[in-house]
Amino acid sequence: MKRIALAMVTLAGAQAIADPRLEVTHEPPPKHLKMRARPVAQTAPAARSATPMPAAPPPLARAPEPLEQTAALRDLSQQVSFEIDIGYQVESANPSGRASLGSRPPTVGEDYAKLRSYGFSEVFGSTRGLGLGSLSSYFAARLQAARKLDYSPAPGQTLSVAPPIATWFERSGVDIRYGWAELKDFLPPRWGMSKLRFRAGGQHVYGPWILHLDGGLVAYDGPIVTASAYAGVRHTDYTRDQSDQRPTVAGASVRFDLRGLSRPVPLALQAEVLSMGASRINADAAQPATESALLRGDWRPRRDVAVIAQVRTLDRKAASQRLEVRARYKQVTNLVFDITHRTQNDWQWDPAFVVPDRDATGARRYLDLGPVVPQFLGSARAGTLIAENVDLLIRGAFATEGKGTATDGSQRIIKNSFAAPYVEIGGALEIRLRRTLALGASLLSRQTNHDQPADKMPVFDQKDVAQALPPNEYRGEEGFTELGGSVKMSLGARKFSSLVEVYGRRTRYALLYADPTLVIPGSDLRIGGRFTIDAWVGDRVRISTAYDVSSALEFAPEISGYRSLRLMLTGIY
Repeated sequence: MKRIALAMVTLAGAQAIADPRLEVTHEPPPKHLKMRARPVAQTAPAARSATPMPAAPPPLARAPEPLEQTAALRDLSQQVSFEIDIGYQVESANPSGRASLGSRPPTVGEDYAKLRSYGFSEVFGSTRGLGLGSLSSYFAARLQAARKLDYSPAPGQTLSVAPPIATWFERSGVDIRYGWAELKDFLPPRWGMSKLRFRAGGQHVYGPWILHLDGGLVAYDGPIVTASAYAGVRHTDYTRDQSDQRPTVAGASVRFDLRGLSRPVPLALQAEVLSMGASRINADAAQPATESALLRGDWRPRRDVAVIAQVRTLDRKAASQRLEVRARYKQVTNLVFDITHRTQNDWQWDPAFVVPDRDATGARRYLDLGPVVPQFLGSARAGTLIAENVDLLIRGAFATEGKGTATDGSQRIIKNSFAAPYVEIGGALEIRLRRTLALGASLLSRQTNHDQPADKMPVFDQKDVAQALPPNEYRGEEGFTELGGSVKMSLGARKFSSLVEVYGRRTRYALLYADPTLVIPGSDLRIGGRFTIDAWVGDRVRISTAYDVSSALEFAPEISGYRSLRLMLTGIY
């Protein structure tokens, strides 16, 4: 009997497993939460089944698409970080065997050097919270080792030889470019004192003009009010002479951002002042002390519209006014309109150069930009993204002449070749192919309206008689047109990239002299290109190289063109 009962139970269980009755049930959705994805239906096990049905496996989540591998440039948790660049550069200009304009063929090794090479190294370092939690510092220096180019025409006599390419890299030495230390977040928060910071050393300050300063700065960075004050001496950027003859600098700035109020107002107001002492480098190039001030307003009536206006004065006289309008359309199109008015009271180049050199034979004549003339300068540019792969940029600009006070006291239009009216148009296009290749093209053309002399000045050669130069307004470029193209390949951020660029530029010059024995070209065509490679070995080592080449120059027929090769190794730690 026991065997018969056990057999009957076994057959009943097998029948239940072979033909189960399944029911699908759904739970009512909660009313206080958002609906989630519909759960996978589960089968109810057979009642009193000896062998329960295995539960259905959960649905597999879709694996995310792999993202491009990137690496952080800096780990902010590290207290010390630095970068070392080691480079070597070679420059050459091969002789063509032809004579220069109006002269004999130059002698290589005496008139100029055919080849020049030099090595350089740059070091950048920074600290954050090292020794003191509120202390940070930054340091940058450059070391250069260049062989001196000279020759000895006679025993005991040494003359310098011109390099193939005139640059600043002609002497060996060390340049301390930056070196500052800063304290912040070390004062108690009472009365907002924790927002004060102090910085001392070589640094850049921003005011009516961007200055490289050796001195100190104190600043307050608040949500509504931002203010700073600085003082020191100007750092010389073009020579290694950091003597006490440099001009002194003092200035201050304050900014009120009304967007930080409890009821935001889309307006920010800023005021800046700058006082620069007299330049005492030498008597012939002495510059007087100057005082500059700048007022700026930033109004943003809408999220995608900004209107920026500023007024700058020099020695309490109106120097320039500027108005800029920025707009964005559908997140991919940007429009920028800019117009600037310079008055006759503006500086020549910067606050330290306001009076032109009156010595016509001085070595500083290359800085003679002519008299400051009233002028309107305007530009408009638009950029957009098409089909997520095409970047398009269009730009136009113009400059006009204005009336000013002449030397005789009359009000008339003042001519200056370096501030002649012009019309400019340009554009650029870049097409990206499959996220690896990008093709680019650019066009730029400027046409300048120069006064033309009625007759060309004849060239004469008389002993002890200097020929006068043509008037300033007759000299200079009449216009130029430049075409460019590029091919760029990139395998990802901080991996491998290369770039090939080519360009061609035609420049037209004003013809001022007439000499039947000398052929002076009226235009100059220059063709050149650059090839660069940038490769990363891991995340810390970078190897880069650049090769530049140019064609022969019509105004320098004695050489066949310039060539330059630059190699650099960078380590980031």
